[in-house]
Amino acid sequence: MLLKHVFLLAVSCLFCASSGNAADSVKLESAGVPLSEFQQKRAQARGEVLQPPRGDEIQAHIVKPPGNGPHPVVIYLHDCGGLAPEVKSQEFGVQGSSAEASREAFWTKRLTSWGYAVVLVDSYGPRGINDTCAAPMFSTARVADTYGALAYVAKQPWADPQRIGLLGFQTGDIWRVPTPADTTAFVIGPERFKAAVAFVYSPKCGLKSRMAAPTLVINGISAPEQAETCPRVTAQQSEGGAPAEERVAPNLFKNFEPNSAMPDKMTFSDWLKAEPRNAEMAVAQVRDFLAQHLRP
Repeated sequence: MLLKHVFLLAVSCLFCASSGNAADSVKLESAGVPLSEFQQKRAQARGEVLQPPRGDEIQAHIVKPPGNGPHPVVIYLHDCGGLAPEVKSQEFGVQGSSAEASREAFWTKRLTSWGYAVVLVDSYGPRGINDTCAAPMFSTARVADTYGALAYVAKQPWADPQRIGLLGFQTGDIWRVPTPADTTAFVIGPERFKAAVAFVYSPKCGLKSRMAAPTLVINGISAPEQAETCPRVTAQQSEGGAPAEERVAPNLFKNFEPNSAMPDKMTFSDWLKAEPRNAEMAVAQVRDFLAQHLRP
């Protein structure tokens, strides 16, 4: 009987060791919006002291590489389909798992192998949103969520607050990377991103605003002639802000990760195509860019 208990204990410990890198789910607060000048004056006239409204409560899933850290961190923002359901499973992020059924698994596996902790932010689930792919809508909540995740991560003992980056995907027609203007649009602390990677799918290249951190834009448009134009245009438009570069990967559709299912196969039939060579090129560029700025 004693040997049986020892055996069961040993098996349970082996299981714990093998699943030590599984995702941890946490709740955090999205960044709030500061009070307007009108609100402040009205409160003063009434003799009141108003506090800025709290941000939404959102959820994130954290997968860490081996070791105690502090680790460099990549905050991951999902695409228009939201986070894959498998992120919430007990097997997601387990070291040694070879399954790549989703975009989240594809990138989490690579990022942790490069030495980064990954924080996958769920902007849709807590708000009751399934996806925005077929009916794109844009909300500044995504930027608020990003800053909320940044503030949370910077306070964690397993994270290096000086080496926090961002990797995310377009959610419809618009992609937002935090810009200098956002620092006054939300109630945020002193923490800042050190680098950002944005995957977009647009026939137009170039940025509409200055970046708040060095940014790599990977554009999966299907127009090869833009491959030489976009890097030059983006570099010119980033002057005055953090340096930004745009690389074009023709036919790098949204579904370049193996087995990743789009929520609407009829609307996005073209995006079910894949260009493995460009996908591997994109992975290499992300790896090198993050290493340059986050130095794991």
